[in-house]
Amino acid sequence: MIHPSVARPDPLQRAVRGALLGLALSAAAAPLLGAAAPAATQQVQRWNIPAGPLDAALEQMARQGGLNLSYDAASLQGKTTAGVSGSHDNAQALALLLQGSGVQVQQKSANSFLLLPAVDIGDALELGATSISSDRLGETTEHSGSYTTGAVTIGKMPQTLRHTPQSVSVLTRQRLDDQNITNLTTLMEQTPGVVVDYVDSERVTYYSRGYQIDAIQYDGATVVQGSGGGSFIQSDSAIIDRAEILRGATGMLRGAGNPSGTVNLVRKRPTRDFQASASVTAGSWDAQRYVADLSGALTDNGAIRGRMIAVHDDKDSFQDSRMERKNVFYGVLAADLGERTTLTGGIEYTELEATGSWGGLPANFDGSPLKLSRSTYLGADWNRWNRSNLQTFAELEHVFDNDWTLKVSGTRTQFRLDDHGFKQTYFTRASTTNPYLMNYQVTEGDGGESEQTNLSATLNGPFQLLGREHELMVGVERIRNDSTASATNFTASGVFDIREWDPKTSLPEPSINISAKPVMTRTTQQAAHATWRISLADPLTAVIGARINWYDYEQENNLKTSGKYSVDREIVPYAALIYDLNSNLSLYGSYTEIFNPQSATDASNAVLDPVTGEAYELGIKGEFYDGRLNTSLAVFRIYQVGNALDDLGSPDPCLPNYTSGHCKVAAGKNRSEGFELEVTGEVLPGWQVSGGYTYTTTEYLKDTLSNTGNVLRPTDPKRQLKLFTSYRLPGAYDAWTVGGGVSAQSDIYSRNGNAVASQSGYAVYSALLGYRFNQHYSLQLNANNLFDKHYYKKVGATATGYYYGDPRNVSLTLRASF
Repeated sequence: MIHPSVARPDPLQRAVRGALLGLALSAAAAPLLGAAAPAATQQVQRWNIPAGPLDAALEQMARQGGLNLSYDAASLQGKTTAGVSGSHDNAQALALLLQGSGVQVQQKSANSFLLLPAVDIGDALELGATSISSDRLGETTEHSGSYTTGAVTIGKMPQTLRHTPQSVSVLTRQRLDDQNITNLTTLMEQTPGVVVDYVDSERVTYYSRGYQIDAIQYDGATVVQGSGGGSFIQSDSAIIDRAEILRGATGMLRGAGNPSGTVNLVRKRPTRDFQASASVTAGSWDAQRYVADLSGALTDNGAIRGRMIAVHDDKDSFQDSRMERKNVFYGVLAADLGERTTLTGGIEYTELEATGSWGGLPANFDGSPLKLSRSTYLGADWNRWNRSNLQTFAELEHVFDNDWTLKVSGTRTQFRLDDHGFKQTYFTRASTTNPYLMNYQVTEGDGGESEQTNLSATLNGPFQLLGREHELMVGVERIRNDSTASATNFTASGVFDIREWDPKTSLPEPSINISAKPVMTRTTQQAAHATWRISLADPLTAVIGARINWYDYEQENNLKTSGKYSVDREIVPYAALIYDLNSNLSLYGSYTEIFNPQSATDASNAVLDPVTGEAYELGIKGEFYDGRLNTSLAVFRIYQVGNALDDLGSPDPCLPNYTSGHCKVAAGKNRSEGFELEVTGEVLPGWQVSGGYTYTTTEYLKDTLSNTGNVLRPTDPKRQLKLFTSYRLPGAYDAWTVGGGVSAQSDIYSRNGNAVASQSGYAVYSALLGYRFNQHYSLQLNANNLFDKHYYKKVGATATGYYYGDPRNVSLTLRASF
């Protein structure tokens, strides 16, 4: 039986496909539009660059405007500028900034400029010879061609990677395109120090340094993806400019959570210049992907700009009868309300129809994998996990005359399961002698959803104190999450030998009546925070900060103490020192915390204090070729304290909150420590590299008797290597790009009683071959798991614990851009 929505596209699918076709035609017409409106390349934007050293001002200009500025850095030593403010096009702003500096400008394109020193010969000025040693990158990575960035925004104040005193990885737009990374799961699989864990095929979680990354951010707004009964959709990469992943405790950035890290997805924004692109991808397992992206000014002066992106992604799986059908629409508008004020608003909508898999493949009784092929799917072809995600956002930014910036933003996020959108088979063991004999049941769900609102305001800028310039940022934030788990019911469906299981014929779809009412929970967080970057001396900067948090939790119709609790005025501190050894290297040390409320209660019927986490990190960061190559080496140690343990002195059962078992006491403690090495950017002209090696060990320092002394997660490898590189061939072969990568890890295991599931270390390789026909069209071939390695991306000594890694697969992408 084929689900009707698979056989015939619904109106929204047809509309999205129509939009894709329209945008593709718009892209094809781009040269004609460009010819009709040459002024589009001279659009103005607001600039706010203070007086001071010229080299620092040029760095700021590159970041603000997304410009590529090439110049001889040594020739700028000692030069100053009066700065530039107001609305100007790129060339005008650069001319004002360089006024009186003796530097000449050659414009290579709308966003690329060559700066050359002028030589005085009599009454004339002549351009002097120079070696080009600077090509600054901005925050925006689109069109940069780079695997690194000029600045990250995950700390709410733009900073270079070198001067961010924690471990941060950035996956740029070029990296995403080169590896054909299309969703958040694949993106995280390529991020150094991150482990991807499969609860099931649709609920995918991420771990860093032994702890779960339990929230992500969109343009700095925190969203909890685990809410809403499995209704979250892994974000599509087509709409993002870059992903910034900070590892370690991040309480200053996002409030409550684990000492694991934060993922910030920075979305593409409208451009002042017209641009259009479209791509078509075909790949293994009948994969088809269509992307169209249209951006530009909507008024003659560029004061109003818009961008629209549409995606249709349709693919089957290496497992029989599994499929996914996804549609994405993203639209955003930006309007200059004045020379110093910009209002931006947008919408992102994703819908997904997926067969899904509510569990993996079974282990044998001893924990070893059963002899089942990679194509085995133990669900039914009528299984479904259909859902939609909608996010709307608005942001107002104003730059004051004193160079301070106020940013006010609001984000509304809705995750929803479709009506009766969840229907899954699930199996358990039916025999103690035959590991292939399984009990089957079918569960249907309805109504899972999460509605989240994030409101925030930040004010930051420079100020003078004791003859030095410092920077201060203050802010407030409110996060509310109303989450409802899906109402479910199930029916027993028989006993099967899974060696004879056929997803198409073994189990007819049963009818299930759902009468239960879903339970709603509400979490509200409020916070005020401040960060002060103190210039102690020319090479030494201190960063101090704190976040004061209020946290409220309420579960509908739950009369137990654990059904409603709050945390008031929880203070999370942050401190760091950065010492510039020279123009390329900086040493840093940082300390930060996080807290995580818990619902367990003690013998006095009081909710336990929050679990706290603290992280210590020391490292050295390098910035070379004027920021086009970044390196880092860090050592870290994290403690998590206050996890709930049984209070053996309390009754069993410990009423009224526990009908069985003891009450709890906040006495647990665990530790994570290790080191990380990372390099990103351009090693040599045309050669881009992005990769990292991580070593992490964890231990329960105080826990239950069976846990104390063990690692936190034996399914997390101690050692990981993730590397990808590409090289554009020189000279007559410069139309060709070649590349490749490797993801390698050490052994892992999982224990369930006396059964142990294990996997030895392995490496999986990928390859890239690209050809650019001209400035508008290119063709790209990607191959993943190049040598068809048989491996498991998750192991478990249970009836549903094994998940195969993808076999070898290839994709071919045709891109057009104008």
